Order: sequence, then C-alpha cells, then structure tokens
Amino acid sequence: MKTLYTLFAILFASTLSAQTPSGIESAEYDPSGERWFVSCGTSTILSTSDMGDSWDFFGSGNASYGMEVMNGALFVIHNNKVYAYDLITAELLGMETIVGAEFLNGMGSDGNGTLIISDFYSGRILKIDASDPVNMSTSTLVGNTGSTPNGVVVDVENGRAVVVNWGVNSDILAVDIESGVVTTLVNGSGLGNCDGIDMDSEGNYYISSWNPTRITKYNSDFTESEIVVSSGLSSPADISFDEVNNILGVANSGSNQVTFHYISGANTQNINILEDLDVELNGNEFIFNLSLGDRFTFTAYTLEGKLLAVSSVSLPAGKSTVLLDRLPEGFSKAALVHISKDSDIGNSADKTFKLGLHQL
Repeated sequence: MKTLYTLFAILFASTLSAQTPSGIESAEYDPSGERWFVSCGTSTILSTSDMGDSWDFFGSGNASYGMEVMNGALFVIHNNKVYAYDLITAELLGMETIVGAEFLNGMGSDGNGTLIISDFYSGRILKIDASDPVNMSTSTLVGNTGSTPNGVVVDVENGRAVVVNWGVNSDILAVDIESGVVTTLVNGSGLGNCDGIDMDSEGNYYISSWNPTRITKYNSDFTESEIVVSSGLSSPADISFDEVNNILGVANSGSNQVTFHYISGANTQNINILEDLDVELNGNEFIFNLSLGDRFTFTAYTLEGKLLAVSSVSLPAGKSTVLLDRLPEGFSKAALVHISKDSDIGNSADKTFKLGLHQL
C-alpha cells in the first residue's frame, strides 16, 4: 500500500508540474542543457528535454518574443525590455530597458556577447553589448530599414545579421553588424509575413512564413531555395536549429505547439510529406503501403543522435508490416528511427519517426 501511495504521489506531482505552451512566439535550443525553450504569451518561459512530451517552467522567468542562448545565459524579450537568465539556476542576471522601443520582436546573437534585435514598428535594428548581462548597453545599428523587420539571425562568418520581414512578397536583408550598412539579399522573396530565421552548421538558412505556411531553406548566398516543411504548421513564428541533431524547432503561434522536424542532410527536401514513401507508425508497427516493392534501410538513433543500429528489409508491393521488436536489439532503445528507400538514395525518399509519438 505504501508503494502504491508513493507512486500515486509521484504521478500527481508530475501532473502538477507539467505545463502546456500557450500564446507561443519563439523557440530556442540550448545545446548545453539538451533542451528547448519556448516563450509564451502568458509571459512565462517553458522548457522541454523530451522534444515536447512534457513542458516545465524555467524558473519564474518571463518572455513574450525572441530568445537567444549565449554565454551561459538565456536572453529574452519581454515588454520591450531584454532580460538575461542564468541557464543553470534560472535566476535573473540583468535587464536592459530599450529607450524608444515600439515592438521588440526578433533576436539573434553572435554567440560572443552581442545581440541584434528588430524593432518591428519603428523599422530599427538594435545592437546590444550583452557580454556582461548585469550591465548591458544598447545602440542603434539601423535607424529605419524601411520595412517591418521580424526574425533575425547573426551570420558570424560574414559579419552580418540576416533579417526577414513582415508583409507581402517580403525582402530578405543583410545588416553589417559593425557599420549598420543594409543590403538586400533577396528582392521580393515571394514569401508573405516572414517571422523566424535560423542557420544550420553548413551555413544554410531556414525561414518561416505565414503565406504560404511553410519553412523555406536557402543556401548560404541565397541563390537557391527549396521547401523543407509544408505540413503540420500553423502560423509558424520564431524557429531554432539544433545543429548537433539536425532538428528544426518551430513555434507555431496558431496552434500553440512546438513542432520538431528532422533535417536529414544538405539535400533534404520535404521531410514531412513524401508521397512515394507511404509508411505510418502504429504502436510498435511500421505499416507500409507501396505501389512498388523495394528495399528499405532502418536506422536507430538516441535522442542525442547517437547511432544504435541499422537494418535492411525488402518489402513487396501492397500493404506490409514491420514489427519494431523483430528488428535488431538496438531498436528497442531507440528514440528516433529513420527509414529510407534504398533505390532513391539521395532523392529524399525518407521519413523519421519519434517512437511512440509521431512522425517528425
């Protein structure tokens, strides 16, 4: 009886501590803590270490828009001020009031003490010296971009901030983080209401837009683009890229959900919808519906991206089932399972599943 009571108490406490994101605007990955943060319209900050299975308060911190992890701190925008919280203790380290701010929205960092922030209504781009979170200082980098700047990412290698804008057929801008000189990278992107932007380890850019609702990937010089996520999104706001595991986190302000999308490589196209690979996960069964028979490679990973096992299976045309417990032992410990069609290697005929939950 005592054991049952203890178990009930633990489950009850877990229920009380679990939270549900609401009014979300920004997602941010913390590689040191292997967790994701999300800012909520209720002014709270939530974190998850299991990619959205459960959410918990990050101390008593407040955040309503952009966030950046830098130098052991989480920097956030709230009520036109910038706050810095210790990543370990969640204690407030410092706060900077931005004089004349109209609507602070997007935030990027160089990872070494500098924050770049967009002021949506005024068109300003601000630069904050946050090397000492207790004594931050602000300067105006651009007085008016002539647009409504939203998402910001800092391209350290090229010494620039890349800024996406709200509005129809919006431009993509570059701002020199020393001189403040503004150049146009894409004159009329064809995207409406761009909200978030981030980079991967190869220098590619990912941009969220509301019209059309999707994530668009650009190469490093913005000469090529492709759609990488086109489903499962709802008014996608700020985004963050986990460079270690190649996972893109998207704060969907329309559904109050953070969705996670595995980007399998530089040539990945749409990882969510691939009509030529019809497979679903139902419990511990992978169910295939194939127009043609083929050979498939199953790859098992931990949540951190560590390889556990690889197995190949030949399947005929029609409906087939592959049981998880019939695959090699490593699959029983997997958090992610990636399935690819061998005949289409290099053509993105693949899907990735988070076990027990949903396709990424």
